Amino acid sequence: MRHLVAHARRRRAWKQLTFQQYNVLRIIHAEGAIPQAEIARRLLVSAPVVTRLAGSLVEAGLVERGRDPKDRRTVRLVPTAIGRRRAAAMRRDLMAAATELIEPLPEERRAAVASALDELQVLLPGRRATR
Repeated sequence: MRHLVAHARRRRAWKQLTFQQYNVLRIIHAEGAIPQAEIARRLLVSAPVVTRLAGSLVEAGLVERGRDPKDRRTVRLVPTAIGRRRAAAMRRDLMAAATELIEPLPEERRAAVASALDELQVLLPGRRATR
């Protein structure tokens, strides 16, 4: 994964954000408004870590903080229009980097990688085994 991220960081969309910041942005881009505590749970980090990451994303204009109308103690993060575009660009860059790294492999190895990635999707939230 480090090699993939290092390869992606050569691209423009990755120049200003860390991988952790991207992960926060990626989650709220996919989910919409989501509590900071839920992001911390998904990333397996403490709430203060997400607070710090969110602060930098807010300063960059990529995320807005808001209160949950049902629980005013809960801070929810919402991507801005710029944040949604940046998340999409970073994902495209990450996928392009993966393609560049995998492309030189012989066909049978690429097929094995694709199969392994399909199997690993069960680790993603909301995904189930297909067999």
